Amino acid sequence: MFRILSLKSWKLAFAVAIPALVAGCGGSGGPEMAKVSGKVTHQGKPLTKGTISFISVDPSGSNANSVIGPDGSYTLQTTNPNDGAVVGEYRVIVSDIDPNALNTPAPGEPVKKQERTIPEKYEKPDTSGLTKKVVSGSNTFDIALE
Repeated sequence: MFRILSLKSWKLAFAVAIPALVAGCGGSGGPEMAKVSGKVTHQGKPLTKGTISFISVDPSGSNANSVIGPDGSYTLQTTNPNDGAVVGEYRVIVSDIDPNALNTPAPGEPVKKQERTIPEKYEKPDTSGLTKKVVSGSNTFDIALE
């Protein structure tokens, strides 16, 4: 009725079963991520501070964000540094407010107001006019603001 497998047969069974089980688990089990980076410019010059956010058009989707470097460069992250964005459609917003300047001053000190150098419309997903589609692999999106 039952046949006892030899040691060689057991090794073969494990050699086939273990990779299949690992592959079937889907790795991290999360949505597909893709690298996203680029440069943000305003009137042809690098935006030297601020933030960029990719807002998912899927209501259950995840957003991705990055601080803009002094040369205008950014690399998106969703949950972990430089993990990118979930593959999908996004509305893009940009702010030129330095996120480090948003730290609360000591009690009694005035809050420093920052002057905007880009139009305020870029800070809202409904008015920015910027959209991007993140696809599998590596994505480079240079964002040119008027």
